[in-house]
Amino acid sequence: MKTPRIAASATLLAVLAGCAGNPFAVRSLSAAQVADPARGVVLVSTGGVQRCTATALWAPIYDAATRRPAQGSPIVSIDATSDSDYPDHYGTLSTLSLPAGRYLITAQYANPGADAVDAPPTIAFDVVAGQVTYIGELWRASPCQNIVQILLRDRYDRDVALAGRLNPALAAHPPAKALGEWVDAKHAR
Repeated sequence: MKTPRIAASATLLAVLAGCAGNPFAVRSLSAAQVADPARGVVLVSTGGVQRCTATALWAPIYDAATRRPAQGSPIVSIDATSDSDYPDHYGTLSTLSLPAGRYLITAQYANPGADAVDAPPTIAFDVVAGQVTYIGELWRASPCQNIVQILLRDRYDRDVALAGRLNPALAAHPPAKALGEWVDAKHAR
């Protein structure tokens, strides 16, 4: 998956060049973004035992049909930023507005020079126009190591409560739970 990683790395550099603060965590959306009838909202949390640097992971999102970065090139940090939204572990909650369709989210090294031994784990999810969907928590089970072990966990109650505090507009659009699905055979259940 070298080509998408290069494209995602280029996108990351462009985002970092143009933004201050944390470009990875989109914590809140406007009421108009949440209510946009042509788009859907996705809630995804990420986490790990600790923050990493040299072996930090991020999770770019790709259009499933084209395998190109999704519109707006959303990149979700797994353990690459200094911020944490949770008091008991390192992690962030992202609230993303995407056009309706099927997407892939994959764990990749934030350092473009790092290489994983195995193919990165990939999860597919659907965005439904006019709907808020919780797809789960990407949990790094291999903190700060040179391997990529990701678990997809259901932390719906915790994450939806936090999303509601960060996004008052979600009160009118309760999130549906539709956990992502493993695409690669190694993680399929």
